Amino acid sequence: MIRQLLFAILVGVAFGTPSLKMNQPLSQALKNEKVTNVVVTFKEGTSQLIRSFSTARSFASHAQKVTTLKSSLEVLATNTQQNAISILQGNGTKFQSFWISNQLFIKDASRELINALAALPEVSQVRKEKIISIEKNIYSNSPLNVEWGIDKIEAEAAWSLPGGNKGEGIVVANIDTGVRSTHEALINNFRSAKSWYDPYDLTDNPIDLNGHGTHTMGTIAGSGGIGVAPEAQWIACRGCYQYSCTEEALLACGQFITCPTDPNGENPDCSQAPNVVSNSWGFYPGATFYDEVIDTWRAAGIVPIFAVHNYGSCDFVTGPGDNINVIGVGATTEDDGIASFSSRGPALNGAIKPDICAPGGVAALLLSQNPNLSYDEVKDLLQNNAERDLLAAETCGGIPSDVFPNNVYGYGRVNARESLANAINEN
Repeated sequence: MIRQLLFAILVGVAFGTPSLKMNQPLSQALKNEKVTNVVVTFKEGTSQLIRSFSTARSFASHAQKVTTLKSSLEVLATNTQQNAISILQGNGTKFQSFWISNQLFIKDASRELINALAALPEVSQVRKEKIISIEKNIYSNSPLNVEWGIDKIEAEAAWSLPGGNKGEGIVVANIDTGVRSTHEALINNFRSAKSWYDPYDLTDNPIDLNGHGTHTMGTIAGSGGIGVAPEAQWIACRGCYQYSCTEEALLACGQFITCPTDPNGENPDCSQAPNVVSNSWGFYPGATFYDEVIDTWRAAGIVPIFAVHNYGSCDFVTGPGDNINVIGVGATTEDDGIASFSSRGPALNGAIKPDICAPGGVAALLLSQNPNLSYDEVKDLLQNNAERDLLAAETCGGIPSDVFPNNVYGYGRVNARESLANAINEN
C-alpha cells in the first residue's frame, strides 16, 4: 500500500497533476515563500452525510442527536483523511484535522509536501489558509452603555408580556475577538463549564484584546439594560485574535460550538451546545469556506446568525452572512434609518440580504418561550413581525426600500415584543 501510494505521488508530481488542485493564491505564495499555511479539502465532503442525517431517525434527546452527528462526521474524516495524515505524520509537520468540514489544516507546508498531498486522488484542493481582517473596534476603550436599541425594538415590553421572558434557559454563543468575562454586564451569566475556547493561546478564562466580542455579547446578553436577553447564559470562542481571524481558528470554533469542550480542547460534551451562535465577522461576497460548518450547526439545531458586514454599499454582503442558511443581519440607526456602514444586498447568489435588521438576542427570547422552535420558525417569527415604518433609503438590486423584503432592511427592523407575542400565541 505504501509503495502504491508513493508511486501515485511521484506520478502525480511528474505529470503536473498537483498544480491543478492548488488555488491561485497558493500558487502565488509558493513563488515567494518556502512554506505557507494551507487547508486541504477532500472530494468526499460532509454535505451528503448532513442531508441523510437530517432525514434520519428520531433521537431520544437533543444531546444524543448532536453526539451521533459528531461521531458520524469523525468517522467520515478518519476514513477520508488517513492517507494524507500518514504523509503528514511521516513528515513531522504540525497539522489539525477538522471533522466539522472534513478538512486538514497544515502549518508551514512546503511545496514538496503540498505536491504530495495534492497528488492523492481523494484530495480535491489544497489552498492557502484564509485570513479575515476585522475593523478596529470603536468600543474597545469605552464601557458598555445602556443601549437605545432596547427601547427601539421594545425589548422591555417583550420581557413584560404575559408569558414573556429575558432569555432564561437559553445558551447563546459568539465567535469573535473573545469576551471580557469580568465585565459588570456579563460576569453573572457566563456559564461556568464547557464555555470558553481560545484556539490561539488556550487561555483558561475568556479574554478580549479588541473589545468587539465583548460589545457584541453585551448587546445579546448584557445586564443593566444593555442586552436583549440578559437572563440567557453565554459561552464564547475566540475566532479572531485582535484585528484578524485565521481560518484555522474559525474552524476550531465551529467545532467547539457544535460540541463544547474544556478550555484545553479536551472532554467534548455535545449536550452543552448553545441554542444560538452569533458571528460579527465576514470575508468577501460569495465566500463559501464556512458552508460545511453552517450546515452542521443547522443539523445540530443551533441557530446561526451572521452580520452582513460593514461596507455600506449595495451588492456587497459578505459571506458567510450571504449564505441562505443563516440569518443575515443588518444595522439601523436610532431614528430607524439604515446605518451608513451596514452592507446592502443583493447577495452574489441572488438572495435578498440582509434578512432582518436587529441587535442580537431576540432569537434567545423566542427559544426561551419555546425551545423546540426550528431555525425556520425562529426566522419567520423575526421576519413576519418586523417593523416596516422605516426611513427611505437607496434602491439596491432593483427593489425600493419601502417594498419588503428588500436589500437594505430585509424584512424590516426586528420588533421583540411582536415576535415574542406571536411565539406565545402559537405555542
